[in-house]
Amino acid sequence: MSSLQTPTQTVVVIGAGLAGLAAALDLHRADWRVIVLEARHRVGGRVWTIRAGFVEGQHAEGGGEYIDERHPRMLGLAREFGLSVDQVQADWTAREEWVALEGRSGAERDPAVWGLDLAEANERIWEALAALAARVPDPARPLTAPNAAELDRQTAADWLTSLDAPYYARLHFESRIRAEYTVEAQRFSLLDLARNAALYYPDPSARHSSYRIRGGNDLLPRAMAAALPPSAVRLNAPVVRVSALADRVDVTYRTASGFETVSGSYAVLAIPLTTARRIDFDPPLPPAHHNMVHRLSYGAVTKVLIQYRNRWWRARNWNAHLMNDAPLACTWEPTGEQAGERGILTVYTGGDPGTALAQMSDADRITAVIAGVEHLFPGTKDLVEQVETIAWPNEPYTLGAYAAFAPGDLTHYWEPLFTSAGRLYFAGEHAAVFQGYMEGAVESGQRAASQLSVNSKQ
Repeated sequence: MSSLQTPTQTVVVIGAGLAGLAAALDLHRADWRVIVLEARHRVGGRVWTIRAGFVEGQHAEGGGEYIDERHPRMLGLAREFGLSVDQVQADWTAREEWVALEGRSGAERDPAVWGLDLAEANERIWEALAALAARVPDPARPLTAPNAAELDRQTAADWLTSLDAPYYARLHFESRIRAEYTVEAQRFSLLDLARNAALYYPDPSARHSSYRIRGGNDLLPRAMAAALPPSAVRLNAPVVRVSALADRVDVTYRTASGFETVSGSYAVLAIPLTTARRIDFDPPLPPAHHNMVHRLSYGAVTKVLIQYRNRWWRARNWNAHLMNDAPLACTWEPTGEQAGERGILTVYTGGDPGTALAQMSDADRITAVIAGVEHLFPGTKDLVEQVETIAWPNEPYTLGAYAAFAPGDLTHYWEPLFTSAGRLYFAGEHAAVFQGYMEGAVESGQRAASQLSVNSKQ
């Protein structure tokens, strides 16, 4: 064990994803000394652009993908670091989509497939979702909503069942919940569905733009890390112990040659709670924070990125956006703004189907997904050239998708997510109003840095 370093206005940031880097950058600019410990060999966390293997210079996002036009922090950071953003031609919320449910498949507006205009029936559910959104006047303070506890005891599935909606429309919206929140509707808090609807879907007729960073989203965390002092970020440094003392926090991490310990006046825990559960906290965290770390629910998601010889979906007048019940869940094209004859199709699978795909080997998962696409679109299998995949439940420093609040989670854990445990502060997409997005990660890091700076002066 190395000797401890003197904690002179030092903050130890655990995790070099967007949350940790946002906190570190703000603190560095406020004249704090920052030490950032990252378990992986790279910065970015769940922001990971995959380039290797794909030809024609194409790439796709293995992790965080979409920047909404209502995400000012992400758009602001991109401008600050001189990064361009491309508007996505058909993002994953696009509704002019192909649908596959219970063995049927076709365009939403094809009554020969669904026995009705499924798109019109879905619009009625969007209108009901807008009404649900109105029940959470302030999505940043969901517990102040009227009947918040009652809403948090119910599930999204309860709400869907209560609607007078056609069977296939309900199935379709269950699939959308599975895709957006990476969890089954029966395990997702109705209060959090309402909270997210208040953020994103208060107007059923509104359409908003989404963006990606040109060249890959991981260019942003790489630029943020480069703006820190050269010795600030330590890679391959998984944290194993956090000791909170009266006047400092000691953080022990594993290296190739043993263990090292660094000390700071404060620490920021900016990693998924799924992996925070592996850390030994001494003394134990306060009960509310301990329960939050160990019990907050996470979803499951896999991505399979298929590069085809050509963009066959365009010849079929399809925007590559599919919603289905299983096993693919959701698809889109990440290369719509990229050059090249070839094109990549992202197959994004959350919830129980995502868990099932994660339990397969990478090779078997790829085979199953290609077969699933071929089943819906015969003749596409022979066009496959390169495939990459990531199963986030298996990634050792993520162990899931992102936080997916189960019934009761908001009631029990919302406040601890935003409050410090002594000298330890919490950041990450789970501790944010814009939860589940890259915007939320940045929001949480900046909030933790601000709270820490204010409290240090008291």
